Amino acid sequence: MAIKEKIVVLAKAIPADSLMHGEITCVAGIAEDNKWRRLYPVPTNLLSRSYFMKFSIIEVEVKAWQGAHTRPEDRYLVSYGRCVQKIEDWEERRAYLRKHLDKSISAILSSGRSLGLIKPEIEEFYQDSNGKLRYKFSDSERSYDLVCREWEALALARKYPNQFDKVRAKFRDWMEERDTYFVIGTTADNITKMVVAVHYPPKA
Repeated sequence: MAIKEKIVVLAKAIPADSLMHGEITCVAGIAEDNKWRRLYPVPTNLLSRSYFMKFSIIEVEVKAWQGAHTRPEDRYLVSYGRCVQKIEDWEERRAYLRKHLDKSISAILSSGRSLGLIKPEIEEFYQDSNGKLRYKFSDSERSYDLVCREWEALALARKYPNQFDKVRAKFRDWMEERDTYFVIGTTADNITKMVVAVHYPPKA
């Protein structure tokens, strides 16, 4: 049965082609019950009808996911309503992020979730031999080296394919001046971990 929800968007993947759905993106955020949602498929053409980004509040109609791999946050998008509002103020954004902050990646996974939010200590940001963007960082428990799927970073890397220094200047050097948070997610097999979004309020 489909239900209507309002979701605060905290992650939006860069568009990818799907044989079944055409060009789509994966959107994740937190619903009014304070639980994470991962919406799929979200056709890219929805963005031209009612554009939304991180911290937009969107109205959607969803139903339970019935795919081969089921993660607790996964929902099938039945229909997209509209973008009803956006959290614009940085202090409101910071308060919202802190409200939903997890202690560590291990705490996210041990809770049974495949999405969560951490406060990282960034050590390095680089491009590996396959051209993938990666973060080396630590949370409150251990160090990680994870692929970064942040839309803004990937779009910037595509804009400057031979000038990684421009991407690093924004997503490593500039982050030292910000109060940075990572949205952590897993792949459909619920095994491989990734940085799926970066949030960067000014330092308080």
